[in-house]
Amino acid sequence: MHIFATLLSILLFSISSFGAYAASRDEVLTEVQLREKPNILAQSIVNTLPQLPQLDSAETFDKFTQSYRLPAAELIRNIQLTARLKMELYNKEKDRYLAAKSLIEQLAHISHSPFDKSYLLMLKGRYLGRSQQDYAGAIEYYQQAIPLIEQSTVLADQVLLYTLQEHLSMMHMIMRQKESALIHLKKLISTAKKIENNYLTAHAESVLGKYFYKQNQLGKSLSHYTEAVKYTRGGKNPSQNAHIELQLARVYRDLASWDEALKSANKAADAFTQLGNLNYVSSSMTVIAMIYANQDLWYQAIDYHLNAQQIETQLGNYIGLGLNLHNIGEAYFKIGDTQNSLSNLKQANAIFTSKKAEHYLVYNDLLIAEVTASVSQWQESQLYATKAAKIAESKQLNEELKEALERQAYAQEQLGLYEQAYNSIQQLQTLNSQATPQASELDKQRSQVKEQKLKLKISKLQNELQDKSEQLNITRLVSILCVFPLCLLILLSVKQWRIKNKLATANQELQATQLLEPFTQQPSYLSFKLNFENQNEKQQKTLALVSLSAQLDSDLTQGFECNADMNRQQLLAIKNALECKAYIIRPGVFLISLDSIIEANQLLAQLRDVIDSNHGQTSIHMGILHRPLLADLAIKLSAEQHFLSLQMMLSAARTLGLSQDYFVTMKTLNFASAGIFNKPLYLNIEKSIVRGIVKIETNGDKDNIVWPRWKIHQNIDINDDKVYI
Repeated sequence: MHIFATLLSILLFSISSFGAYAASRDEVLTEVQLREKPNILAQSIVNTLPQLPQLDSAETFDKFTQSYRLPAAELIRNIQLTARLKMELYNKEKDRYLAAKSLIEQLAHISHSPFDKSYLLMLKGRYLGRSQQDYAGAIEYYQQAIPLIEQSTVLADQVLLYTLQEHLSMMHMIMRQKESALIHLKKLISTAKKIENNYLTAHAESVLGKYFYKQNQLGKSLSHYTEAVKYTRGGKNPSQNAHIELQLARVYRDLASWDEALKSANKAADAFTQLGNLNYVSSSMTVIAMIYANQDLWYQAIDYHLNAQQIETQLGNYIGLGLNLHNIGEAYFKIGDTQNSLSNLKQANAIFTSKKAEHYLVYNDLLIAEVTASVSQWQESQLYATKAAKIAESKQLNEELKEALERQAYAQEQLGLYEQAYNSIQQLQTLNSQATPQASELDKQRSQVKEQKLKLKISKLQNELQDKSEQLNITRLVSILCVFPLCLLILLSVKQWRIKNKLATANQELQATQLLEPFTQQPSYLSFKLNFENQNEKQQKTLALVSLSAQLDSDLTQGFECNADMNRQQLLAIKNALECKAYIIRPGVFLISLDSIIEANQLLAQLRDVIDSNHGQTSIHMGILHRPLLADLAIKLSAEQHFLSLQMMLSAARTLGLSQDYFVTMKTLNFASAGIFNKPLYLNIEKSIVRGIVKIETNGDKDNIVWPRWKIHQNIDINDDKVYI
C-alpha cells in the first residue's frame, strides 16, 4: 500500500508539474533546436541537469527530485531529450548507444503519463533502429506509441506525433514498404499543418519530396522540394536549408541537370561543414561522386567517394562506410580495376553482413557476382548470386531476384552444373510468367513488331549496300575534292555572319541609346516622337509639359549625377502614380502622355502629391493640351507641332509667378484651321488668341500672362490679320 501511495503521489505530481512545465517550455522551439542545433540543446540540458543516480524505481526518482527541489516533469523531459540526443547522427561519442540504453531503462521506471509512455516507446524503437538496424522491431514500438497521443490536441503531444510519423515513414522507406511510408507521410503533413510552424511544414514537404524521389517520380519530388523552399525563406535554419539543397542535388542529378546538381551539392557540403555535421558532409561528397559517376567520370567519382570514406571511418558509421566501399568498388569495376573493386566490395559485404543490413547486402552481392563473372571466377560468382537470390526472395524483391537468378544460372552453366542452371532458369521463367497475361501478350506483340521491322530494315540495307558500294569509290574522290573549298566557304560564311550579327547588335544598342536622355537614361523627346508616330488618336488623349521651376538649374547647383538621380526618381514616381508614359526633356522638365482625358486642375493636384513625396521643394508649372486640337479629325498634327504648343503653354504658365502651382491650356474653336500650328507657330497661336480663335484657360490671372516673343518676330504687330505660313 505504501508503494502504491508513493507511485500515485509521483504520478499526480508529474501530471501537475508537466502542465506548468509545458507552459514554460516551447515544445516546437525545442524540436527545431534539436534538429538545427543539437549541440547547443545538449549543452543547455547538461547545465541544468544534475548528476543522476541510478533511477531504478519510482521511490528513488521521488527522493531525488525532492532533494534537489526539481519539477518532476522537467527532469523527465530533460532525460528524454538527452536519450534522444545520444542517438542523433551528430553525436560522435563511442558509448552513445550504451548511454542511451541506460537512460531508456531508467525512464521505464518513471514514465506514467501517455506522453511519457509514448516517448519511451519511441526511444526504444529508435535504439533498435540506430544501434542494430532492426527496423521491423523499431516499427512495432512506434506503432504502440502513436495511439497513446494520437487524439490529443496538446501541443507537446502533437510535436511528438509529428516525430513518430516522420520516423515511421523513413523506416518504411528503408524497408521498401512504399504504401505504408506514404500513409505516414500524409499524416506527417496533416500534423504539421495543425502545429502551424513553417520549419516543421517545410521539413514535412521535403520528406515527401524524398519519398517521391525514391519512387522515381522526379516531377512530384521537385514540386514538394519547391514547396518546402517557400517555408524556408530567410535562412534562419541553416541545417534544414542544407538538407533541402542536398536532396535537390539528388533530384537534379537524376534529371541529368549536372550544373544545378553540382551547385546544390556543393552548397550542401559547405553548409554542413560550417555546421560541423560530418555525417551529411559525407552524404554530400557521395552525391557529388555519383553526379560524376553518372557522367562516366569515374576517377573524379572515386576521389569524392574516398573523401566520404575518410569521414565515415572517423565517425565510426559502419553502414555509411559500407555504402561508400560499395560505391568505390563499383567505380573501380567501371575503370577495369577488378582487384581493387573486389577488395572494396568484400569489405562492404562484411560490414553489411555484421550489421544484418540485408537491404544493402543484396545489391552488394549482385555486384560481386557481376565483377567475379567478368574475370571468370565462376565459383565465387555463383556463391554471391545465390546469396543475393535468397535475400531478394525473402524480401520479395522480384527485380533483384531475377537478376540474381540470371547470374546464378550463367555461373552454373560455366561450371558445368547444367541441371542446377536449368532449375535456376525454370525459376526465372516462373517469375516472368507471374506478370499479367495481358502485359505479357502486349510485350510479345511489341517484340514481334520490332522483329519484323528489323528484318525489313536489314533486307533493305543489304540491297542498298550492293548498289551504293559501286558509287562509293567515285563519290569518295568527288567528296575529297569538294570538302576543302566547302569548308573554306563555311568558315567565311560563319565569319561574315558573326560580323553581321555584331554590327546589327551594335546598331540596335545605338538606336536604343539615342532615344534616351543622356544623363538619366530615361525616355527623351526623341522617344516621345517615335511613340507618337506609332500610336493613333485614341491612345494619347492628354499631353502635359511639366516644369519643376525651382529645380531647372539643379544640374549646376548640385551636379548632374545627383540631379539625374533625383529627376529619374521623380519621373518614375510620376509614371507609376499616373499610369502614364513619361519623358524627360531636360533637367526639371517632363513630358507626360495619358490615354484618357484628365482635367488640368486634377492632373496638377496629382502631380503635386507625387512631387511632394519626391524632392518636392519646388513650384510646378504646366502646359497641358487635350487631343485632338482641331475639330476636323482628318487633319493630323505632328508630334513636333504638339510639343511646340505645349512649350508655349508652359512658357505662359511660368510667367504667372511662383506663389502657387499654375497651368495654362488652350482650346480651338470648331472652325479653326491647321494654319494656326504652322511656322512660326508661336506667332500664329498668339494672333489666333487675339482673334478669339484660340481660347486660353488657366488657374491664374490671364491678364498676367506674358506671351513669349521670338527675336525674328518680336516687332511684328500681332493684331495684323496676316497668318504666317
